[in-house]
Amino acid sequence: MKHVSKIYGSLLAIVMAWLGFACNKNSSSDIDIRDIRLEYGTPWVMFKVKGAVISQENDVPIEGIRAVLKIKYDAEGQFVQGMDTVYTDDKGAFNLKGRGGNKLYIEFTDVDGEKNGLFTDKEIEVDYSGETVTATDDYGHWCIGEAEKDLGTVKMEPKE
Repeated sequence: MKHVSKIYGSLLAIVMAWLGFACNKNSSSDIDIRDIRLEYGTPWVMFKVKGAVISQENDVPIEGIRAVLKIKYDAEGQFVQGMDTVYTDDKGAFNLKGRGGNKLYIEFTDVDGEKNGLFTDKEIEVDYSGETVTATDDYGHWCIGEAEKDLGTVKMEPKE
């Protein structure tokens, strides 16, 4: 009878291992199921980008320019929905943040009509591949940290 029990136990262990179960007799009393964090996902980085928009014609800051941070996701250049949208202040300054790949894109659009002059839309690429990632706990468990890039001034061309 002991021999049958041993064979049955071995077969049961093989089936459980095949199904993905594991048994560790030494540590089972040390683990509290409430301490196990069940998660899924991929670690990510929060990218921050800042700068100021000025007129190419006279270097005057442009207020009210819409800046949208985006990521391209296919070879045809299609965009996913913008990750962050802001409008430049009276100094032309903008601060955007979002997560994505090493290359993000900012779309600048003049949306206030003739109020501050008319400017041609512009898109620029922001490459983070050489930037340092600083560790932070501000965004939750899966965030590796954040990387910041200052674009300085972005010049927009006036429409004729």
